Amino acid sequence: MITPQAPPAMESTDEPTDATRHLCAGVYVDERFRDLVIDKVCTAPHRRVAPSYGFDIVPVMHHAWRAAALTAILRVTLVGAMVTPAFVGALPTTVLITCAIALFRLLRFAILLRDVDRGSRSKREFKRRGLGPIQSQGYLFRLLLPRRYSAMAPAFKRIRVAALSLVLTGLTVALTEPGNAVTAADVAVGMTLMCLVVGAARQLILNRILRAPTLRPAHLSGRQRVADIQQRHTCAVYRRPRHRDDEEEDQDDLTVFTLFGEESPFIGAGELVYQWNPPMSIQLLRPGDDDAPLHEREHLVPPFQAHELVDYLREAVQLLDTDSRDVRLPVQVRDRVYVAETDVAADHSLIPQAFDEADLRALINTPGSKQHHFLEFTAPTEGSEYMATVLLHVSLQGRTLSLSTAACALAHTPRSFQRTEEFGHHGATAVVWAAFRELAALPMEIQKSWRATRYLYALGKATVFPHDLTATPIRNILIGSQVSIREESSQDWSKIQLQKSDILGQMKTIERRLLLAASDFLYSRDVDISEFTDRALNIINSGIFNFGDNNNFSHNAVGDAAQVSAPATQPTSSSNSSSGGSK
Repeated sequence: MITPQAPPAMESTDEPTDATRHLCAGVYVDERFRDLVIDKVCTAPHRRVAPSYGFDIVPVMHHAWRAAALTAILRVTLVGAMVTPAFVGALPTTVLITCAIALFRLLRFAILLRDVDRGSRSKREFKRRGLGPIQSQGYLFRLLLPRRYSAMAPAFKRIRVAALSLVLTGLTVALTEPGNAVTAADVAVGMTLMCLVVGAARQLILNRILRAPTLRPAHLSGRQRVADIQQRHTCAVYRRPRHRDDEEEDQDDLTVFTLFGEESPFIGAGELVYQWNPPMSIQLLRPGDDDAPLHEREHLVPPFQAHELVDYLREAVQLLDTDSRDVRLPVQVRDRVYVAETDVAADHSLIPQAFDEADLRALINTPGSKQHHFLEFTAPTEGSEYMATVLLHVSLQGRTLSLSTAACALAHTPRSFQRTEEFGHHGATAVVWAAFRELAALPMEIQKSWRATRYLYALGKATVFPHDLTATPIRNILIGSQVSIREESSQDWSKIQLQKSDILGQMKTIERRLLLAASDFLYSRDVDISEFTDRALNIINSGIFNFGDNNNFSHNAVGDAAQVSAPATQPTSSSNSSSGGSK
């Protein structure tokens, strides 16, 4: 029996997961990630929010706006401190402030050039001079054997000339206009205090994110309520790849062969790392003599409906979450329905407000529907920093049972998102250090001050646009989920190290239980399971090569009496890599 829907591996209580905390911290430490959240989620009501796996998107949206406001206040204040004196008749004050900020900027640029110049001294130069073994004493030998020519020498010369010009200009204005010099000093003190306050406030918020029992705001905005509903909704609207006739360049890549193409339709679930390619198809035959005619062995009427098998598999896997704590696999099961955005544009009824039990059963029992039902199994690890998701599709058509499975993985967030948890990066001392780091970054903030208008524009969009433009169809507007912020911040699957074996083990555990439970179910419904057992053993024993999109095919022959000859230098292996199973 279909159970009530639950959030996909998200917190069922108010306690946020580690992934939620890290994503909330990420909007403060990574401006590009903050812009992604604001542009693609907060101010994109014409796109549905992607399903959330292991995190809650509402507090991330809330903190993205808060981080943007904090940065915008600082940058507007800095620009105002430079421009306002000129508008009130104190132009010398503006000149003095501009000279001081330009000097800071030149100092930072000189430091960057120095680092680049030092990095250009390769090991070959030290070896050519016979200094290879003692390269670690770099500073001493640069002092004793200075480099006569540097590629950056002209740049350093121009920086010195510019700095001297700024100093002379500032001294001249200060001596001729002592009153404006005092005003400029007061403005500089105010800018310094603003930088210190913003840096300290940002770190205090990061400290609270680390320890707060809940991160959701007390009152949700209209857009946050819509995002909350969509991230938990059973239906996910995915984007189909562009048609080859619409692409600018026709790129035929025959080295990659996957069931779902180069772009995974499972938006939000992560990188597609595993699949049964092709799906497993089992004829519904009665047990008995293999030599008997087909019409005598096959079930003319299927002995079960597809939703009955789905319910049985759901209950079988849910038992893994009821074991003792030391051996429990925290797997959560739910129904997921995928619909293409182009199909929704033609028939908006494909995404109802909710799916009840009758709707899901009718969908599961209807093959060929534009609504693709999958039974979804998610297993979080390390506070949902790692997510393993297995999706199973069941179809009953043509007196044949078809099973297809795909597995996706979400890896950890960047270290910068998690740095607050490290030693020395939280607490009172971290607040002081953050304040002075913000002050040191003052020239960079001045350079990026124009981006304050970008946040004002985003705020205007959020104010003017409706909270949701996906509820009703709009001409030429597709509503498929454009981006998943969790996927964008996730580490690549190829770069996962020790955790990869744990994730693959969880996927194999779920897969093995699905196969054994399906075998028991078919046996109880008087279906010959000999073929199913053979296929299942091949899948269970398949090697690691089947994980990922690395299915390369070489030295193949297709057709009757076709042959292929391998190079003489290539040894002939008795174990074909494709014998592990049809995947």
